[in-house]
Amino acid sequence: MTNTVPTQDDRLAIDALALRHEGAWRRGYDRFPGVINRLGLTHGVEVGVAFGGHSEAILKHTGVIQLVGVDSYRHRVGYDDPMNLPQQQFDALHERTAHRLAPFTDRFELVRRESVDAAGLFTDERFDFIYLDADHSEDGVWRDLCAWAPKAKTGGILAGHDYGHRDFPGVKRAIDRFVGRFGWTVHEEGEGVWWAQRTALPISYFIPCYNCETWLVQSAASILDANLAEGDELILVNDGSTDATPQLVEQLADKHPAVRAIHHAKNRGGSAARNSAVDAAQHALCFCLDSDNLVAPGSVAPLRDHLLRTGVDAVGFQELRYFTDQGGPGEITHTLAYEDVITDFARYLATKLVPGASGNYLFTKQSWQRAGGYPEQAGALDAWGFGLRQAATGSTMTVLPGSHYLHRHSHDSYWVRHDRAGTIDAAALDVLRPFFDQLDPRDVRYLQSEKGARVWFAQLNERPIRLKTDANTRENSVIITKLKNRLRRLTHRAA
Repeated sequence: MTNTVPTQDDRLAIDALALRHEGAWRRGYDRFPGVINRLGLTHGVEVGVAFGGHSEAILKHTGVIQLVGVDSYRHRVGYDDPMNLPQQQFDALHERTAHRLAPFTDRFELVRRESVDAAGLFTDERFDFIYLDADHSEDGVWRDLCAWAPKAKTGGILAGHDYGHRDFPGVKRAIDRFVGRFGWTVHEEGEGVWWAQRTALPISYFIPCYNCETWLVQSAASILDANLAEGDELILVNDGSTDATPQLVEQLADKHPAVRAIHHAKNRGGSAARNSAVDAAQHALCFCLDSDNLVAPGSVAPLRDHLLRTGVDAVGFQELRYFTDQGGPGEITHTLAYEDVITDFARYLATKLVPGASGNYLFTKQSWQRAGGYPEQAGALDAWGFGLRQAATGSTMTVLPGSHYLHRHSHDSYWVRHDRAGTIDAAALDVLRPFFDQLDPRDVRYLQSEKGARVWFAQLNERPIRLKTDANTRENSVIITKLKNRLRRLTHRAA
């Protein structure tokens, strides 16, 4: 869209808007500058400059050395906000704001671009603070948080306006959802001003261990030697092993301060071992590695960065590179790649090729809590079942393009034993059953049929399971209404 030439009427209209809006907004102009001064912040961004009053207050009343203001000053079709002005008035507003902040040009830069596009101009972890006051829709605030949170330094501040505003309920929902994944605390300064500190995000790695004496040391080393960072931990859960695994777990814990050992007195299964680990995890982010697999050097931290900037609850590797005991990790026999898409519940029910099925991925502890943990009766479907539970309870997952981990195969694995027993479809159905209320009623009938119960999981790619739609709900309502009317007629006749 090209800029227009504002008329004198446009300029007068903006002056009138400034009087009306800034009269109310001005009450909050001292709130965030107070935070800046308390915390000694010097470099920041304000997304959503509008009339420039808040930027001016920051520049006048703090020691900020650099403030970047971001505002597109563009009319958006279909966006419901009193500040979504006609384009000529937006151009008049930009002109007015640029003139107002001109005295601070040595400390202030006004970037006239869309928020997400502007974020791409700056390197990650550059700023002491990011102040968001632009798009007030829930999706818009979410996009801004995903785009700008990586630009704040570790220890820096995410902040903004209109938290709890009755006209913009999506603002609070988006903020709470975003920071809640990491356990960050939202502080309120009054007048709708909020802030949260972007703390470091250490990872709780964990390995469920059952009779894995052959591979455990190598798998643990792939984390300890080339992925574990300061503040991270590695939890090893010995699930009632009968070989030398318990001794190896203790040796690793004695040798490495970051390793914690948990022992189950008897074998309880993969899900229980994973749940014990996550329950004991000290951090908001958890990463599971199966005891026979390996992660490449420096491959897990990029998953964390991707989780932060995409806003998902879990991130997996895009590619599985398979190797055998005979050839070792240097000899890849074949690969499997997942699509670079967001996996939600609908997609989880449309294909078996979902990254959650690998089991070796990064996720938020919050999503584990929301899902109710790993399903402990799912056998070898513990990883797939956990991913399904995450998706069914509102979590999303994606993969990091170009990433991979090393997956050992060809030995008598947990999955191989379960698959050989022919119980996969029944186990998968048990995991799905608590979420039948979210499914298309026709597919619930299929799943409950003798044939469907036996083959639905094996045939998932050819015969996806569908979620309930508004049309289903309307159809059910019509059926219920007809039944009620019929019951009334029968009751009336009987009377």
